[in-house]
Amino acid sequence: GQEGTYVLWLFMSAMFGFLILKKGGQYTNWAMVIYSAVNLFFLSLMIKLSPFAYLQFAPAEGMGLNPLLQDPWMVIHPPIMFVGYAMSAVPFAIAMAALIINDYSDWVKRSFPWVAITALMLAAGNILGGYWAYKTLGWGGYWAWDPVENSSLIPWLMSLALIHGMILEKRSGAMRKINILLSALTFLLVVYGTFLTRSGVLADFSVHSFVDLGINQYLVLFMTLYFLITVILFAWRAKGIGHVPIDYNFFGKEFFLFGGLTMLFLMGFVVLFWSSLPLLTKMVGAEPRAADIETYNSFTGPFVVLFGLLLTLSPFAGFKPATPEGWRRILPYVIAVAIVVPTIMFFSLPGADFVFALVFSMLLFAFGLTFARKATLGKLSVAVVLFIFTAGISMAVGVHNYLYLLILGVAGASIGSNLVMVIHYLPGQWRVAGGHLTHFGFGIMVIGILASSAYTSSEQIVLTEGEKETTFGLSVEYKGMQNDINHPMNELILSFEEDGVVEEGRPQLYYSKRLDGIMKRPYVRKSLMYDLYFSPQQVTQGEGEDGLYITEGAFAEAGNYRFGFVGYQMGGHGEDVSGIQVTAIITVESYGGGIDTLKPMLSYEMAEDGHSHPVSHPAVYGSEGQYHVGIRQVLPDKNAVVLDVPGITGNGGGRLLLDVSKKPIINLVWIGTTILMLGAAFVFFRRKKEL
Repeated sequence: GQEGTYVLWLFMSAMFGFLILKKGGQYTNWAMVIYSAVNLFFLSLMIKLSPFAYLQFAPAEGMGLNPLLQDPWMVIHPPIMFVGYAMSAVPFAIAMAALIINDYSDWVKRSFPWVAITALMLAAGNILGGYWAYKTLGWGGYWAWDPVENSSLIPWLMSLALIHGMILEKRSGAMRKINILLSALTFLLVVYGTFLTRSGVLADFSVHSFVDLGINQYLVLFMTLYFLITVILFAWRAKGIGHVPIDYNFFGKEFFLFGGLTMLFLMGFVVLFWSSLPLLTKMVGAEPRAADIETYNSFTGPFVVLFGLLLTLSPFAGFKPATPEGWRRILPYVIAVAIVVPTIMFFSLPGADFVFALVFSMLLFAFGLTFARKATLGKLSVAVVLFIFTAGISMAVGVHNYLYLLILGVAGASIGSNLVMVIHYLPGQWRVAGGHLTHFGFGIMVIGILASSAYTSSEQIVLTEGEKETTFGLSVEYKGMQNDINHPMNELILSFEEDGVVEEGRPQLYYSKRLDGIMKRPYVRKSLMYDLYFSPQQVTQGEGEDGLYITEGAFAEAGNYRFGFVGYQMGGHGEDVSGIQVTAIITVESYGGGIDTLKPMLSYEMAEDGHSHPVSHPAVYGSEGQYHVGIRQVLPDKNAVVLDVPGITGNGGGRLLLDVSKKPIINLVWIGTTILMLGAAFVFFRRKKEL
């Protein structure tokens, strides 16, 4: 339960303390004081919320983990997320130590690798959680702007802002005060996210939130204490920290680094506000309410355009800005175009709203001013071509939302600019390519997210067992269930036919005793250009008596198998069952060769009503155990048996209600995020080598 997650967090925090001991330099002693106090907090939680305490009652056995969490990605996702949570305390402790000893000469070099790891692990945790949701939950998405999801997104955005600030400080000494505060803020937001998640205030607004276990006052005390420590230390040393001004020259790298930092911080702050809305409304005495998905999407679009703009132009800016001659002369023309063109579009084009006009104006201004540098024109040619190509292709396939066209075009442009730089640095200077690789992956990810989310098409079909329906050009046949609906992890057997090629898919639909409800798990049919997402909604089982009738010594063919009935055997075969037991000895031969002998059993067990009821104990057959061969009926007077092989024999005309969605180029989401994480790993290795 929750207690165990705090143990995991404390364990990782204890391990990462060795990083400070080994790499802390002159900050080691005071950093360990701060860091040990963090660990002390988690130890105090163990006293209040001990995972080793005896329960007050004897727990029910055999219920198991929530079926939705029985997934390999859910083994990987939480520990990775907690690595990011625990690691965020390392740069925080070093920053506080720098304030205490009033020495800032080395703190960025000592902190940078661990900030990079924090960012990498928070990104990986969010991405893996999204992929788990996509392939497991059946709603077809991977990110819902759930407040609990946002609680790990916000510190990730702040850690990315901190990385940009640290690059600035390493280069020129600028942004030192901001960086120290961002180091503290990233860590404090991790703790705040924990409080928000586990306070119980999100119980009505999140599918993830935990119940309140009575530790809210501890979390609030911890946040307050470390917030005060940060404020007091910073106010004490603020004058001695020093100040180096930023060069805001538009043609220089410092401008773009500062712009990236500012955008990431603002994005994080806005998400923080809307995620905290249930808590804020409750504090003022109103009915708690949460922001809807459309609220988040409304401000994310413009942010993404500006992100993409910065990522497109920044690769070709230097730390020593080369200001073009005569830029003041062309500035009025650039401003005029940036105002007039969006204004005309706003008043003349239906669907061109104010937000689009404003963002497009900023885009025209930035590109117009950049083209004042003739040396930049050639370097940006790939980006410009990809901007036009991406926007043009998007229009050709039916994208008519102007803001979406801008997002897709700028994402394509950022891919072009950063691809040029990645090719330039690889393979010899691969460590230096980390930032550009991350930005390259970001552009790919944005295109995948927008296309797969805004342009998903869905339809609902009803499949009668044994009959075929066509959806999105694909012939689909429902061939029954592997087991009964009450069987754990029961699978529905679907057959797909396209261009003469037949494949099988197995979504899951079953009753969970643990959750007292129907669980579903989709089947995703992947292809290069799109995913077909099959989510089962409801199934009705047929009442027919058809099965596989075989007399003793005879054979019957069904599907790709040949079944033979050898005879009966009275009594069990190791099963822990009561009552009369009848075992059928069955041979199964596949067309590919090989014969197996199976022993399905039928037991007649006494129920609470005093009557004997048949209970089937099927045997498993198939290369991956995909078929369950059970006894439907025993016919001793005819020396025969009726077998039930779900997926082969049918069960009498069951019907399946199926949601089918087509998600264009969703693979770009997973490709882009993977490249993004690879770039973050490159950044870590580069900064670790410097350390």
